[in-house]
Amino acid sequence: MAWLAAVLLAACGEKPAPTPLAHDAYVWQRRWQPALSAALRDSADLVGSWRILAGEVDRQGRLEPIAVDRAAIVASGRPVIPVVRIAAPLATLDGATLIADLVTLRGDWPTSTTLEIDHDCGSRQLADYTRFLVALRRALPPGQRLSLTVLPDWLGAPELDDLLATVDEAVLQLHSLDKPARRLFDAASARAWTASLARRTDKPFRVALPNYGSRVVLDGQGRIAAVESEVPLAAGQVGEGPGEGRELFVAPATVAAFLRWLEKASPRHLAGVVWFRLPLAGDQRAWTPATWRAVVTHRETAVRLTGELKPGDRPGQQVVVLHNAGAMDGTLPVALIVKAPCRGMAGRNGYVLEREGDDSVFLRSQPALLRAGGEVIVGLAECPSGSGGVRIDE
Repeated sequence: MAWLAAVLLAACGEKPAPTPLAHDAYVWQRRWQPALSAALRDSADLVGSWRILAGEVDRQGRLEPIAVDRAAIVASGRPVIPVVRIAAPLATLDGATLIADLVTLRGDWPTSTTLEIDHDCGSRQLADYTRFLVALRRALPPGQRLSLTVLPDWLGAPELDDLLATVDEAVLQLHSLDKPARRLFDAASARAWTASLARRTDKPFRVALPNYGSRVVLDGQGRIAAVESEVPLAAGQVGEGPGEGRELFVAPATVAAFLRWLEKASPRHLAGVVWFRLPLAGDQRAWTPATWRAVVTHRETAVRLTGELKPGDRPGQQVVVLHNAGAMDGTLPVALIVKAPCRGMAGRNGYVLEREGDDSVFLRSQPALLRAGGEVIVGLAECPSGSGGVRIDE
């Protein structure tokens, strides 16, 4: 009997294996270029479905369909969920016309069984939103599923229960421009929001996670004036004063740790993850496709940062360069230290020059992401020929 007791004790001590998560991806790009079609082909094995931006409703109530590469979508072999973004308050729109337009757009995606609505309204408008979705569901073909995105701000609203009752599933948006636009994702808040929705709904829900970055332009009062992500800002929108532009990003290691938590915690009714957005080769405001793949497949590797001095434009001048020699995107280090007898001249690209004794210290002034295989100039230094070295302080 002793052996049986030992077996039972061992079994009781075993922890359940993490639950594998299903992954979808938003294809939110408004410009369908060859790189996007290639990304669908190359990343199809990672996802269950594409959630494709199929149309946008502007503030005048006009539904503008997005021109997509349907051949590339079909070739990827993955099902599609068309998503329509509604930018205007519903109370200002002609609801009957909008519903008719949505039904027509839905007909353009005959193989899809789900339509998703993305409408970032305030909590006070949730009752209007609920009435709109009830009317939309009545107009859709029988058997058509309805999905919607959910904002964390709604989780404290009593009206959310009625809203969730109108749809078949929800996608909780865990990424946003956090006031005052200092971050796109906070893991502690994301855990709390996920747990809150799990308590509020008895239907499947997913969480939307970020793998992108944005440049936020602030006005003179520190308010968000414009956001640059996939589409570059026009010249008149780009701030020129100090502090008006701020680069925001999400570290892959941070999101990977949150994914591990999701798998272990297994919140009730959690159906999976939706990534925002599908990364492309050459997209400078998203993780590299290889980094995204590594996070999804649990194959993260250590970030390999190296620093070196390269000859500058004139004799004795050296350029302080930071390389990411690894296969994963990583955050810029806190500091690079250039050893004496080299002497720092000026910082560059978010690094400022300070000194500690005889050494020159280039300190990071704001966080940023260095893509795999990329490099950045940290500053300039003066060095006697053949002398000096660089040390990285994480």
